[in-house]
Amino acid sequence: MEIKRAAEVQRCFVVNQEVLEILVKAPTLALLFAIFSLSLVASSILVPLLRKVALRYSIVDRPNQPHKTHQETIPYLGGFAIIFPVSLLAIIGPVIFIESAEYKIRTLLILAPAIIMSIVGLYDDIKSLSAQSRFILQTVMAIVVTIYLKQLGFTVLVTDSNLLNFLLSMLWLVGITNAFNFFDNLDGGAAGITVISSLTLAVLSYVGEQYLIASFSLTLAGAGLGFLWWNRSPARIYLGDSGALFIGLMLSVALLQFEPNVDSRFASALLPVFILALPIIDTSVVVASRISRGVSIFQGGRDHLSHRLLEAGFSRRVTATLLWVMGGFFSILSLLISAVSKEIGFTMSLVGLAIMGFLFVKFLKRNI
Repeated sequence: MEIKRAAEVQRCFVVNQEVLEILVKAPTLALLFAIFSLSLVASSILVPLLRKVALRYSIVDRPNQPHKTHQETIPYLGGFAIIFPVSLLAIIGPVIFIESAEYKIRTLLILAPAIIMSIVGLYDDIKSLSAQSRFILQTVMAIVVTIYLKQLGFTVLVTDSNLLNFLLSMLWLVGITNAFNFFDNLDGGAAGITVISSLTLAVLSYVGEQYLIASFSLTLAGAGLGFLWWNRSPARIYLGDSGALFIGLMLSVALLQFEPNVDSRFASALLPVFILALPIIDTSVVVASRISRGVSIFQGGRDHLSHRLLEAGFSRRVTATLLWVMGGFFSILSLLISAVSKEIGFTMSLVGLAIMGFLFVKFLKRNI
C-alpha cells in the first residue's frame, strides 16, 4: 500500500513538473499582455525624458537639407524609448522562459546586433556618418549574424543551395535594416508600421508556439505604440538613425528565426516579406527611381512613398494613415495565409506579390 502511494506521489510530481515546464516555456496570454503593457508604459515615460536630453545637448534634426519636409527643429533619441524596454525583456527573460543555452544565444542574436547598430546610428545622429560607412558596418554585422544563425539552423531556405541561402540571408538583414531607416521620413510613419508588423509577428509566433519571438515582438509593439503618441503628426520627437536601425535589424533577425507555420514553401518564404511589405516597397521604389535618374542611392531625397503621397495633395496625417492601412492590409494577408490550406495559401501569396508589384509601379510612376 505504501509502495503504491509512493508511486502515485512520484507520478503526480513528474506530471506537475511537466505542467510547470510547459507553463514556463509557454507564457500565458495574461503574461504576454503584461509584457506589452509594461513596454508601453515604460516607453511613454521615457519619451519626454529623452526629448529633454536631446534638446539640452542639441541632438536634433534641423530642416537644413532639401529632402527634409519638416519646418521646425525636432529632437532625436526617441529610439531609446524602444531600445530600453526591449533590452529589459532580455534581462528578465529567464524568469519567463526556462533558462537554457539556446535561449541565451537566440536572445543575444536578436538584441546584440540591434544595439550595436543603434550605437552606430546614435553616432550618425550626433556627428553624422556617411551612408557608405553605415552600409559597410551593416554588411559586416550581417555576415557575423548570418554565420551564427546558420549554426542554429536559421537562414533563408528558398533554394537548395546553402551558399545562395546564406547570401540571401545577408541581403535580407542589410536590406531590411536600411529599409526601416529609409522609411523613417514621416511623422508616425515608421512607428506605426513597427507596431503593425510587430503585432502581426507576435500573433503568428504565438500560434506557432515560438514564444521567444512572440515576447520580443510584443515588447517592440508596446514600446512602438508608446513612442507613436509623441511621434504622430505634428511630431515632437523622432526615432533618429539609432532607433530606426535598431528596429530594422531586430525585426530582420527575429524574422529569420521565425518559422512560418505554412505548408507551402512559396508562401512560407513570402510571409516575412508581407509582414514588412511597406518598408520593402518604399526602398524598392526609391532605389529604382534613383538608378533611373542617375542619382546615388545613398543620398537623401524626396522620392519615398510618403513624399509621393504628400505631392499628391494628402496631408501628413492622412499620408501616415494611408501607409498604416496598406501595412495593415499585408499584415492581415499574412495572418490569413497562415490559417488556410496549402493551395489557397499559395494562391493568396501570388495575389499579395502581385499587389506589391502594382504598388511599386504605381508609386514609381508618380511624379516627384
